[in-house]
Amino acid sequence: MIDIVIKSITFVHNFGVHSLQTAFLSSRISGILQLDPVEAFYSGIFHDIGMITPHNGIALDDVNYRYITDRDLTSNEIGINEHALMSSFEISKLSKLTKIFPNISSNILLHHALAKYLDSSQKSDVMANIISIADVMSLYTINNQEEMSFEDFKTSLWPTKERYFDFVYDAALATIKEDYTRWMLYDIKSGNNKERIINDFTFNEKYSFEDALETGSILSYIIDSKSSFTRDHSWRVARIASAIAKELMLDDEDFFIAGLFHDIGKIITPIGILEKKGKLNEREMDIMRKHVYYSYLILSNHKDEPWFLPAVRHQERIDGSGYPLRLTGDKMTFKDKTLQVADYFAAVLEPRPYRSANSPEQAYEEIAKAVSNGVLDKSPANILKELVFGGYDFSNLNFTSQIQIEISNFEETVVRKRRKDNSIEAS
Repeated sequence: MIDIVIKSITFVHNFGVHSLQTAFLSSRISGILQLDPVEAFYSGIFHDIGMITPHNGIALDDVNYRYITDRDLTSNEIGINEHALMSSFEISKLSKLTKIFPNISSNILLHHALAKYLDSSQKSDVMANIISIADVMSLYTINNQEEMSFEDFKTSLWPTKERYFDFVYDAALATIKEDYTRWMLYDIKSGNNKERIINDFTFNEKYSFEDALETGSILSYIIDSKSSFTRDHSWRVARIASAIAKELMLDDEDFFIAGLFHDIGKIITPIGILEKKGKLNEREMDIMRKHVYYSYLILSNHKDEPWFLPAVRHQERIDGSGYPLRLTGDKMTFKDKTLQVADYFAAVLEPRPYRSANSPEQAYEEIAKAVSNGVLDKSPANILKELVFGGYDFSNLNFTSQIQIEISNFEETVVRKRRKDNSIEAS
């Protein structure tokens, strides 16, 4: 499940490059210092995750290298700045990750602190300092059009030497002196080798339904900075699909997870298309349709899970008119067809930028038409009909997890402090 968060982050244009470069460099420097390169990688990949959550008031599409660089400038000497606080807190909510790496939140929290405020005998402080220098080295590569030589890096780092422990600084220079390291940084920048690097650090994990909810909560909170519609829709589809499964006494958890992650690929879809007030033209529709392809890529490490195919087949149709593979009904499972019905129903039920919401009865009329036209399967549609006309409460499909509430409350506290501090400075 943690790999889904990593892949989703790396698909955020520009931000993904910086995160993966920092993670890769952190792992290489840690290896030289005989620290855990895997812990360094995960600390590095998540070090700036708080930069892209809703409190910043920016759409993911607008996160460019200037935005990243401006927010990575240390705001004070101690270096516990706003996005470091956010990142540390958000990652603390991934219990699976914190069990494996108990210090990861601390590593992230202090990654902007100067060496003189850190303790070189504390592994977490050293790891934070490693992330700090890796962070800066990544900023050099993303802000320079031409590839930097070892001497270029050495010259650029020298004025900031006092920010780092001497042994961390020396290890960073030893790392960047390697042709392999420099070439890999620019491969990451150009979009090459991303999958291989991530897979090198992905570990096999057994996860529970609660772990899936944690992952979904963090991701939906991040994606909300792109489009609140995307977040709400996924939770609704998950609840509708699991409700259909419960009626048949099937494992509703698989249906819920499939619904939760089915639209994760929309993290790539431009906001202008997701929230266009009007019908999409042919070119825009082609871009929108690609979200299933990106969902497949992001979820691909889970191909053997029972929820994977339903999640990535939610836009297929039993008459072969769907996408991306134009499968027909005989090539799909009941789970696949159930997700298609749940997704279709939720989409009609919900408001859109170009129309108001429909009642459950009105939404089901559209499902019935699709069944009549041979587009959707009648079996899950009939179960849905029983729910619609049998008193199921469709007014309470929205879902906000405790994790999302805690992150939101924490961010609001940090933002209030920032505004108060700004007000004091202005006066």
